[in-house]
Amino acid sequence: MRDVPCQIIHDLLPLYHDEVCSDESREMVEEHLVHCEQCQLELERMKAELPIAEKKGIDPTTDDRLIQKIAATWKKGRKKSFMKGAIITALSITTLILVYAGLFNWDIISVAADKAEISDISKTADGKIVYYLNIDDGYSVNTLKYSMDDNGNFYITAKRPVVKKEAQPPYALEKGHDFIDVPSQEQSRGRKIKAIYFGTPKNKTLMWKKGMELPDASERVENRFGF
Repeated sequence: MRDVPCQIIHDLLPLYHDEVCSDESREMVEEHLVHCEQCQLELERMKAELPIAEKKGIDPTTDDRLIQKIAATWKKGRKKSFMKGAIITALSITTLILVYAGLFNWDIISVAADKAEISDISKTADGKIVYYLNIDDGYSVNTLKYSMDDNGNFYITAKRPVVKKEAQPPYALEKGHDFIDVPSQEQSRGRKIKAIYFGTPKNKTLMWKKGMELPDASERVENRFGF
């Protein structure tokens, strides 16, 4: 069934009523009248008001113009549908790219504190705290994020994307020594560090807190970082 607007059918009804429209127009009108009560009423009104003698006054070119109008309307509708489809396709592709990037590249998943072992914690002469990190769940870590709350609690959070990759040697952040430059962090953040945790505020392991005595960093560790 062709979806023809009532406005076009109203233009065709006088020709249909006077039996001077083309066969194609007549079929179009009759298809429409089957399911359109409004156009049925309009046709009945015309039958009651228009005398038969008026048949001779109908312009024979009107039917052709109406057919051209219908064709133009359909062509315009196809163009709009094509543009809408192109926009939807572009948005879908963009969404897929963002989803892929989010799953494989965005470091948004925090490694649970119980998946990491912190050992060999020591302190250098200039206040840096050195430690050995071993994340033993078998997956790689992309970054270590630092954060600090208003109470002076400092957090080291290991981050990875949603789709995890298996850790492969040589290990980067999953296994090895690292350090926190406490004086530098305090200066940049404008407050004193009272405790250092591995993990997040809701899932954490204490590494050091103010007043806790730490052994001096070994010469081997200091040489490793060039201190």
